[in-house]
Amino acid sequence: MDQPKILIIDDEKVICDACFQVLTQEHYKVEVSRDGISGLAKVEEFSPDVVFVDLKMPGVGGIEVLERIREREPMIVPIVITGYGTVESAVDSMKMGAFDFLPKPFTPDQLRVITRRALDKRNAALKTERLREEKEKMRQNFITMVSHELRTPLVAVTQYLEVLHNGFAGGVSGEQMKIVDRMRIRMDELLSLIDRWLRLARLEDLKVKDEFKEFPLSTVIAEAIDSVKDLACAAKVRIHFDATAFSATVMGDQHMIKEVFVNLVGNGIKYNRERGDLSVEFREESDYWIVAVSDTGVGISANDIPFVADEFYRVKREGAVAGTGIGLAIVKKILDLHGGKLQIESKLDQGSTFSVFLPKAKE
Repeated sequence: MDQPKILIIDDEKVICDACFQVLTQEHYKVEVSRDGISGLAKVEEFSPDVVFVDLKMPGVGGIEVLERIREREPMIVPIVITGYGTVESAVDSMKMGAFDFLPKPFTPDQLRVITRRALDKRNAALKTERLREEKEKMRQNFITMVSHELRTPLVAVTQYLEVLHNGFAGGVSGEQMKIVDRMRIRMDELLSLIDRWLRLARLEDLKVKDEFKEFPLSTVIAEAIDSVKDLACAAKVRIHFDATAFSATVMGDQHMIKEVFVNLVGNGIKYNRERGDLSVEFREESDYWIVAVSDTGVGISANDIPFVADEFYRVKREGAVAGTGIGLAIVKKILDLHGGKLQIESKLDQGSTFSVFLPKAKE
């Protein structure tokens, strides 16, 4: 195991010397700096695990040192040491990411204990980060496998079925054509499922916030409704929506937000009753625009509501309409990226309301 590295940044020589003596006896590798500027340079050169920072120093003070450490090396565990331990200075240092607060004077045992605790926190954070990286690597490998090792041969099978369907491989009987057509439908469903799962998995990769733009929410919802109007006509579901009744703007990715409402309105049609109704209504709260998509469909049980937006969760109900269990997971992921949320209200056989909360665009 690597020897833990501790950096002391304090303008008092006696403090630096005392900390150096105590911590080297614990077999830590210790460096000291007498001011903020040289201390920050040592952070770059020494790469410490734990940094003790005095709040009151000439030149660059402790709060600024903490802020720069947090920006440059967020995995370092900072501890504040100061001779004027007030509540205000403690709060300020904690806001800058300090792990703990050690007022002067302190005993060698206090120094040893707080150092061990800081190193425990550092090791736990490093372990968590390694696990996160391993999980991400596995996820990326799985995405690659699904994209190339699974999807590619399925596309090839679909193309062969097209050859049979169009008669390019010779004639087939009527019964054989029915089998081919059923296979084509199932293959299209499977490819759609794979594409939607890949879409969900790749949402985690997107660094979209820097590209967010302001746009009118009602226009995007109108486009989403227009894209599923044929589905509504086939199901004889009436859609009630007045795009002129509301003028709200939000910051975000317009195509993603459209996908949210394509999913919700599409579900409201799919799980509705024949000749049922679907309404899209607006309201606002202090920080959010809220869009409620309500249907007169089969509803969702109270036991299922907490899980319906989980990946691949399917409502277990006799006669339930087939689905992939991915659509609402995509909706939730997109809303998370936009700082929004999804609220679900429903009763069996009485319909459902899916309320989308989106932060208001800042003026």
